[in-house]
Amino acid sequence: MKKFPAENMTVPDSAVFCDGVTLSLGKRQILGGVTFAANKGEITVLLGKNGSGKSTLFRCISGIAKPDGGRIYLGGIPVDALSNNERAKKVAVMPQYLPQLRMTVGELIAMGRSPYHGLSGRLTAADKRIVQFAASETDSARYSDRSVGTLSGGERQLAFLAMALAQDTPLVLLDEPTSSLDSEYRLKVFATIKKLRGDKTFIATVHNLDEAAAIADRIIVLHEGKTLFAGTRDEFLKSGVSCDVFSLKPVVVTDGDGNRMTIFRPKD
Repeated sequence: MKKFPAENMTVPDSAVFCDGVTLSLGKRQILGGVTFAANKGEITVLLGKNGSGKSTLFRCISGIAKPDGGRIYLGGIPVDALSNNERAKKVAVMPQYLPQLRMTVGELIAMGRSPYHGLSGRLTAADKRIVQFAASETDSARYSDRSVGTLSGGERQLAFLAMALAQDTPLVLLDEPTSSLDSEYRLKVFATIKKLRGDKTFIATVHNLDEAAAIADRIIVLHEGKTLFAGTRDEFLKSGVSCDVFSLKPVVVTDGDGNRMTIFRPKD
């Protein structure tokens, strides 16, 4: 497991640095000392069984929840030193459970600009270009006049991703962005993330290890609220953590086009 600097040492120049983050709800400890760094311009995937603390950690990184101990830095700045508006300009969040809203898709995507103008603010020409870019990148522009409530699950997922992208933050958190989606929409979501990697930093919680191996630059594994593993994708595949935690082993296969890919199968 990669070692990180102690609290009194220099904070690394990373998009996100979590240093010994703890959080309890009542007598139940949710996070028990999470430490990892997410590099700028990369896709970091958070893995862990249900209840391992992934969604709670996202709430802490975005500033929605306040840790009991440890600290979180966004681009070297402590999250708790930023105002709500300042955080909204640094990190966008696409939650796992998306609300049904009575508005058009175009209006939903434009809400991503609210940190800059407020919910009732008028969009500038620059704002409109950002909104149009987000709609185009997610293939949401073609139904921008439709009500959000009329969309299929995959269309709604892409529309909310477009709203997060329209927020134009350096960091985007995606909580199970492909949950309950068919293969067509999973590919669209991941293609969008991979295309924008470099310009933005993405941290995504992913349930499927095959998908994690396909998109991740770095992988973090949470287990019982603690950081069990933090390293590159290749380090994860060699670590044996997938067998220990998920009872799955990585297997390299070749598809019909001759492309090599890693999938996970039950360990012997």
